[in-house]
Amino acid sequence: MRRSDLIGLGVFLLLIVLFPLLGSTALVNTGVYALIYAIPAIGLTLLMGLAGQVSLGHAAFFAIGAYTQAILVTRYGLPMPVAAVAAIALAALAALLIGLPLLRLRGHFLALATLGLGIIVTIVANEWEFTGSTSGIFGIPKPAFGGRTYDSPAEYFWLLAPVVVIALVLAQGVVRSRVGRALGAVNDSEVAAEALGVDTYRLRLQVFVVSAGFAGLGGVFYAHWLGVVSPGAANFPLSVEFLLISVLGGLGTVWGALVGAFAVEFLDEAMRQFIPLVIPGAAGEVQLIGFGLVLVLVVALLPGGIHQAFTKLLRRTPAPGGEGGTAGALAPRRHPARGSALLEVRGLTKRFGGVVAVDDVSLDVRAGEIVALIGPNGAGKTTCFNMISGVLEPTAGTVEVAGTRTDGRRPNVFARAGATRTFQNLQVFRSASVLGNVKVGRHLRSGAGLVGGALGLPARKEERAVTEAALGALSAVGLAEHADRPAADLPFGSQRLMEVARALALEPDLLLLDEPMAGLSGAERQGLADLLRGLRAEGMAIVLVEHDVAAVLALADRVAVLDDGRLIAFGPPQEVRENPAVIAAYLGEEESDVRG
Repeated sequence: MRRSDLIGLGVFLLLIVLFPLLGSTALVNTGVYALIYAIPAIGLTLLMGLAGQVSLGHAAFFAIGAYTQAILVTRYGLPMPVAAVAAIALAALAALLIGLPLLRLRGHFLALATLGLGIIVTIVANEWEFTGSTSGIFGIPKPAFGGRTYDSPAEYFWLLAPVVVIALVLAQGVVRSRVGRALGAVNDSEVAAEALGVDTYRLRLQVFVVSAGFAGLGGVFYAHWLGVVSPGAANFPLSVEFLLISVLGGLGTVWGALVGAFAVEFLDEAMRQFIPLVIPGAAGEVQLIGFGLVLVLVVALLPGGIHQAFTKLLRRTPAPGGEGGTAGALAPRRHPARGSALLEVRGLTKRFGGVVAVDDVSLDVRAGEIVALIGPNGAGKTTCFNMISGVLEPTAGTVEVAGTRTDGRRPNVFARAGATRTFQNLQVFRSASVLGNVKVGRHLRSGAGLVGGALGLPARKEERAVTEAALGALSAVGLAEHADRPAADLPFGSQRLMEVARALALEPDLLLLDEPMAGLSGAERQGLADLLRGLRAEGMAIVLVEHDVAAVLALADRVAVLDDGRLIAFGPPQEVRENPAVIAAYLGEEESDVRG
């Protein structure tokens, strides 16, 4: 854990000891609810802040955990720990069944689905006799361990606090892990993360399931503290409260969930006392409106929540750092035999309605060569790149990378076949440092999973190797000294080079570069050209789209020319240079300049 995490943990442990001793019974009771609600909020913070997915019905998983615990303990006599495992598992299973179809979609489908789930769970709990209908399930005993019953607010607070600490440590482990790094990248630019081999669907599903498990655990402690579980445990206002806790605390950190929980619970208590004084006879709906107003104000005025306000107060911006080290050279990689086919494109076609953007393009790229794809604006070059790399599904045609069919499949399949790309429009992981961006490129070259990351099991040796390789890639493009800078603060040209370094960190056999020299200075362009020649000498295959015709003809072994979506020439630079169709369609009056 980082020093800031250890300091925060130390402060929290101190408050755990002092709060029940110094606070009144009513205040400590409010603190108990804050700790209970902090657990699902931690999971929701992972889901929203890390995976970028919104849940509007997280109380459904909370209620599933609470009802399962209540039924198993009161009707079947299971011990609390055994029942808790089943309750968490059932909440996670519900999330898995929902997430499997819906997380393949984009947009707010998950939010709508969880909202619907909350309504369904509430109706089922109200109508089903097995769940006690409107009366709910009551008579749930207080936890008892070692001959001691935790039935007072202070004792329950002390029982809950270690559970919250463990939840925080596990969540922080996920955030700092290889999986957390990948999910942060997905949240910034899904297409760029997938091009580096990140399976966004799988990771988002995992985090969704884990988030539901946290909610189920919160439901377990809710059931034992309240002694009764009713349909209100799944209602929409409670989901709003979880959402408010996460947003108010700050989605940028799991610590925000804990801070937000205390802030919201004390705010809730204040509203209970204040609103009836202002509006006599006001009911819970008015309080819900109050929560809605607070949520709107936080989003509008302080989108980073209390966490953002605290960091601004300290006059520093939280950014990954301290990961720098000694920059090494770009490690040589063993590529397929020179001359072997790495990319085979046959009959590639893309239609957008009645417009044919790419028309029956066929080409091949071999190991140890640079192929340039040129053509006038709108010729279909980037569309070709998008179809080859899996960003777009072709209307017709096939794409094979090292013998693997990748057409119509996601970019992470393209990356797993040993290929990656950069983008014409920069795709920067803005929430990460320069080094953090490039470390995402090592996703396929490291193996720590979600559970290992949460438990801190991945060997430090793996992380050191990831950092060393990322620094080597940065060194290759001349950016090693900027490793700890926020990526968003780099100038445009440096961000372009960082994208190249990020792609190289994958150690691909096939590299697609979309206008890599745009925005670079003369010295940077020359340095990049020298780097590409060196990579070609090692056996890497490179395809680049570039508008600097002179640079392309000097660098490429073969040149493919597109015009109006059709391949009109493909061959050595000299042959293409003298092709009448190319001169007419693309070079035009620049022919004499190119010859010179």
